[in-house]
Amino acid sequence: MKTKKVYLQLPNLYYRPEFERCPDCAAPLIRSHTAWRKTIISLKGSARVYNQAYRCRCGCSAQSHRSVYADGLSLPYYTYGYDIIVYIGQARLRQHRTLPEIHAALSQMTPPVPISERQVQYLFDVYLLLLACTHGRQLAQYRSQIEANGGVVLAIDGAKPEKGQPGLYIFRDAGTGCRLHAAVLYSADTESIAQELRVVATLGLPIQAVISDDEKATVAAVAQVWPDKPHGLCHTHFLKVVQKPVYEADRQLAIVLKKPLRALNQIERAFQQSPELVDLLSSKQKQALRRYLDALRAVLLTKGQSPFRLAGVTIFERLSQLTASLKQSQSQHPHDLLTRLHQITQPSHAYHPDYERIQRQQNWFGGLADLFHVPTTQIHQWTTQTGSEVAQAVDDYLQSLLCLRDELTEDAAFFDHISRCTQRWADGLYWTYEVSALPRTNNALEVDIGDIKEQYRRITGRRTLKDYLMRYGPYLAFDDEHNDPEELRQWFAEVEHQEFVNERAKLEAMREKLRNMQRFRQDPLAFLAETERLWAEPD
Repeated sequence: MKTKKVYLQLPNLYYRPEFERCPDCAAPLIRSHTAWRKTIISLKGSARVYNQAYRCRCGCSAQSHRSVYADGLSLPYYTYGYDIIVYIGQARLRQHRTLPEIHAALSQMTPPVPISERQVQYLFDVYLLLLACTHGRQLAQYRSQIEANGGVVLAIDGAKPEKGQPGLYIFRDAGTGCRLHAAVLYSADTESIAQELRVVATLGLPIQAVISDDEKATVAAVAQVWPDKPHGLCHTHFLKVVQKPVYEADRQLAIVLKKPLRALNQIERAFQQSPELVDLLSSKQKQALRRYLDALRAVLLTKGQSPFRLAGVTIFERLSQLTASLKQSQSQHPHDLLTRLHQITQPSHAYHPDYERIQRQQNWFGGLADLFHVPTTQIHQWTTQTGSEVAQAVDDYLQSLLCLRDELTEDAAFFDHISRCTQRWADGLYWTYEVSALPRTNNALEVDIGDIKEQYRRITGRRTLKDYLMRYGPYLAFDDEHNDPEELRQWFAEVEHQEFVNERAKLEAMREKLRNMQRFRQDPLAFLAETERLWAEPD
């Protein structure tokens, strides 16, 4: 049985309504009863608080009045004040502190806050729930700016930790960065996404356009909810899809080129641990050897990034340069270590045909990418070409590539791939040149989602996002780095208790789903037996 907490030697604080006369008849108010009394712990200290209820002396109304300030000290039925809840939430999400760190900080304050580590976790959950309850206040701050921008440019993207796992979908205004809505979807099908889009529509904000990736379910859902709105597709994702065959071939080239370089570790150890190998060298020659070793280490650490940074091409070029330089140095002053370095760089020449093919296809891809990189005017930031003009230029370029298809049979498959991808994405690629507010990429939202992942890594040290999403779900998206702690405290104090209870029920239902899945996995027979018992005992 849970024991009642006892707080000794606490000051008593009495509060009465902020006005002394009845708002209806102006008669004096008299004390009626104690509306509530409880112990409240805040950052400033602890006290036993009494909120006194007053009524009109003449009895013109049965309504009682009490202190609004006292009601704003803590949530109903909660001991800890709003200031502690805000402190815990900000320390967790803004300062990326762990629960033990927050608990230690609260315990070392003056005066110290009597709180357990488990209670810190519980109050962090309360913080997220209150953020959800006050999301309308956050939207109100952005509303004027959104309307000044002409409406919402809705960016849609999802954080999917693993295949088959639920994903956190965030709906964000690309112009202001305001997170409008978030939802955990166990199945990202058209109807599920459309249902969340309808929630966004109920916010009452004008929708200018939509930008997303080329996910079939997302594209179909947007067409279902807003069939007449421009739906732009992210150019960066398009270019990555178009360039994928080149990137994969380059990645394989990087792997085979790096394989001989694994012997670099042995050469570095020989240089450091076998002084007899370099005793006869001058200090400048020793320095030159170190520079060669460092250069090869830099080559070994080279990485690519789709769609414009190719690791394999870069490694091949650097190894070719190193091979020529080593050969030149070896001809001037032969040395065993130079010979061994030359031996691990020399095999790269066998892959010259692969290098040329990758470089050639990357150049053709670059020509396509340049067509989409249309500059804007300096004054009004309008694009210097219309969407139809860009589409025509792209079509002409693809036709020129297809003309080379019969001559360059080795590249025919790549030409076909470019043509197919461009045709599939065409409907959403050119809106950005017609709607000035529509960005060309959805990278800002991806960075936003990346911030949530980085936030979790910095707090826990874990990389997998699955448990984090399953525990907190869409409540993570309500955090806004621009929120002022004191303003949050005021917002929280104005949350209706029933609204908080409803939000807590939603979170509990989400976690009940998680608990049921975990219990079934751990002991299926016991879970099913309990389920059968519940079914056999109706309310």
